[in-house]
Amino acid sequence: MTGADPVWQSTSLLGRVREPARADLLALGTRVPYGPDKEVIVQDARDTHVLLLLSGMVKVQAVDEDGERALLDIRIAGDVVGEMAALSGRPRSATVRTCGDVVARAITRADFQALLLRRPEVAMELVLVVGERLRWSIDRRRDFLSCPAPVRVARVLVELVQTYGRQDKDAWRLGIPLTKVELASIAGMKPRTAEKAFSDLRHAGVVVSNLRRDVLVPDLRALRRYAGS
Repeated sequence: MTGADPVWQSTSLLGRVREPARADLLALGTRVPYGPDKEVIVQDARDTHVLLLLSGMVKVQAVDEDGERALLDIRIAGDVVGEMAALSGRPRSATVRTCGDVVARAITRADFQALLLRRPEVAMELVLVVGERLRWSIDRRRDFLSCPAPVRVARVLVELVQTYGRQDKDAWRLGIPLTKVELASIAGMKPRTAEKAFSDLRHAGVVVSNLRRDVLVPDLRALRRYAGS
């Protein structure tokens, strides 16, 4: 990379590790560019490489036996994807698709595992990242058992906007090209429920629209109150 070193988001793996471990991680693998809406990892595939995202954003999706697609997570520059297959050697558990242009480093399983042994601080941060993702999944499962659909969507939006959103002068924008169905699927609901949930949020005045596949939150504090968080 050229120019000033990028500032990695603190929640990402590259944002959590320090030099020189970060430099060792960035030196691994081969730099690969991907275009928009490309599947860079495919569910059930047997390959085991890891992708370290240098720029752009991807969404992690799973397809059930009926062919319905659910959004599981979002990963940004500084994150790794595909680490579970690299650690376990088992088939891919999800599909990873680009949101716009993405640049990544493709790292072999052997090189990734060798780095984790050589740099235990990277291994520890990776364990913490995986643990936080597991906690996120557990929280969504608990919401599914105890909260109505609009509240579940509101809680997902609060987390996503706080992590990835940007504040304009009048509102917060999620800034991720996701449909209502994709957002609702994170909260564990079927497509037919998504429109009603977003309608309730709009009527409550905490979400204006998702025009052009973006979500506008006029008052993040009001959304937090609606979500009970």
